[in-house]
Amino acid sequence: MAVDLICKKEVKTPEAESAEQTAAQPDEKDDPVIVCRNCNSIVTKPRFQVEIDNRFSHTFANPHGIVFEIGCFSKADGCVKASDTTDEFSWFNGYVWAIVLCRNCRCQLGWIFIPARSGQGASFFGLILDQLVFP
Repeated sequence: MAVDLICKKEVKTPEAESAEQTAAQPDEKDDPVIVCRNCNSIVTKPRFQVEIDNRFSHTFANPHGIVFEIGCFSKADGCVKASDTTDEFSWFNGYVWAIVLCRNCRCQLGWIFIPARSGQGASFFGLILDQLVFP
């Protein structure tokens, strides 16, 4: 399955950008949110950050030499799986992975890592930190 991994920032009017930012802002009583840099849709929340191999963030290069800094999250409802899972070039031993995109704009936000065997741990999302806006 071919996936366009390049996300181009949409050109928006100041009015549209202001309306989207307002829509992405949580109520004061809600948790802060992390949004997609491309479209400002909610991706996850800071409280879902997890440490994998004793760290939240990791830097890896794919087989093409492209370097990614990712952060690990236990939950990312703003993502949708966009590829089959594979164990090729997995950055985490014992995990298979699949590409995840923003549920709204379909920009690649990272990968979901799923234990290769049951009972081996929990699934988690490795999200590209440059593609996210933190509170």
